[in-house]
Amino acid sequence: MKTAVAILALGVVALGMVAGFADATDYLQTLKEGSWVCTTPEAYDLAIAEQRKPNSDLGDMKKRFLAEKLCIYADAEFVEKMMVPFAKVLERQGNKVKVTFIVQYRKSIEFLHRQISRVTFVGWTDAGNLLDKEIL
Repeated sequence: MKTAVAILALGVVALGMVAGFADATDYLQTLKEGSWVCTTPEAYDLAIAEQRKPNSDLGDMKKRFLAEKLCIYADAEFVEKMMVPFAKVLERQGNKVKVTFIVQYRKSIEFLHRQISRVTFVGWTDAGNLLDKEIL
């Protein structure tokens, strides 16, 4: 009886170790630089269509879509501020995915003091805009 319990306990420990090693090489997903995250898949399609137009002004588009609360543009600085676990996929609809992620902003208030705020974003983007990011 003691042998069976010892074997069972050893099996559970070994299974836990295998699961632990598997987690060590898991991939998290982050956004590509230059991707749009929008409130609806249709808004995403609109942003992409306008961006592909000749003579489209990206700066103007970013301001306008943000003011209309339709989309946000993920540039390099924005992607860098994303916090772990980066982008989680909530829903899939064709080649579009609904993702959620947290961005952290830091603002210096005075010497040695700073204000940190974290904003949770939820929106739609193309599945191709997600990149695997290996965690160690």
